[in-house]
Amino acid sequence: MSKFKIKLARIEAVGRAERDPQVCITFQVDRERISFQVPIFLRIGDFDDTEMVRAARSALHRVFVELAAQSRSGKLSAKDLQQLSKVSSRPKV
Repeated sequence: MSKFKIKLARIEAVGRAERDPQVCITFQVDRERISFQVPIFLRIGDFDDTEMVRAARSALHRVFVELAAQSRSGKLSAKDLQQLSKVSSRPKV
């Protein structure tokens, strides 16, 4: 399986400018037929402009770590997958 390609798609200011100024940094994630975008929202005052993308990449990493942890219960071993395959009622091609 090939690696995911993660690139910066766009940066845009969002939110109420005076009350809660935020920036939305959107990453494009691609691999073979999989393609999706992940928006990361950061408060403008929390980071220097030059460090905003690094902070967003760190937040992106945390998102996927949390997703992996939450989906861990659905993980099947190779043996489990093989057993499920044998139970399938679809005709073999």
